[in-house]
Amino acid sequence: MGSYMLIKINQYDAHGGPSNQKLGGDGQMQTSTREGRYVINSIGKHVSYGKYAYWSGVAWGTEMRLTGEITMVKNYGIWIRLTDVNPQWGKYKDNQKYLTGMIKQRYLEDYGLSNFPDHWVFNDFGHTSVKYFKDTNHNWRMDGKEQIMGDFIHTTPPDERLTSIKKADQISLSESHGCIHVKPLDIDTMIGNGYLKKGNTIEVHSYAEKTIPVNLTRSIARPPFEVHFYPGIFKIAIYRVSQKN
Repeated sequence: MGSYMLIKINQYDAHGGPSNQKLGGDGQMQTSTREGRYVINSIGKHVSYGKYAYWSGVAWGTEMRLTGEITMVKNYGIWIRLTDVNPQWGKYKDNQKYLTGMIKQRYLEDYGLSNFPDHWVFNDFGHTSVKYFKDTNHNWRMDGKEQIMGDFIHTTPPDERLTSIKKADQISLSESHGCIHVKPLDIDTMIGNGYLKKGNTIEVHSYAEKTIPVNLTRSIARPPFEVHFYPGIFKIAIYRVSQKN
């Protein structure tokens, strides 16, 4: 038996990837959220540099403005053209009017508003992300050959929109590509309560597990909290951690 006692104190809705890999509606593969015990390395806004570098190449909440017909974003405190952010947006550098029209159309489709947005609300990974790693040497730090997992905890633009218009009760979390989707208000609560915090443990359980235990024991753990995701029942459970006498 383990030397640490875990007692469940809270739970939240969450949705991972499919139990079996499949092709998603966006043309990208949807994979299962990987089972295991991990340690949180960082919490912050996600920026993509690969296949999601269009809408997710700009951090959520980045200030925006129009200069004539040119879309400008405030990048690290400096106003630059959106087309200077990365090569993907750079493809529109000679067609600024079209690009601005595309931004307006996306804003209209997502928010039903015909004006130009003053903040970037298109990042696929929402207003904050929680990234974690496999702690192979159990020192609670990312070192050696340890790397950030491709799976992480985040929100989505549709759920952010419903939250912004005070309709968070209508959120129905979508299946992910392997990450863990949570509601915007819930991720803020979990961060605010110290459940999601750098150095805390996240455990992803098997899809076959269909109940949330009230108590668990683990041989390696660290107080005060652990976050446990049960992908088979779409829940995150929070456990208080204490060392057994």
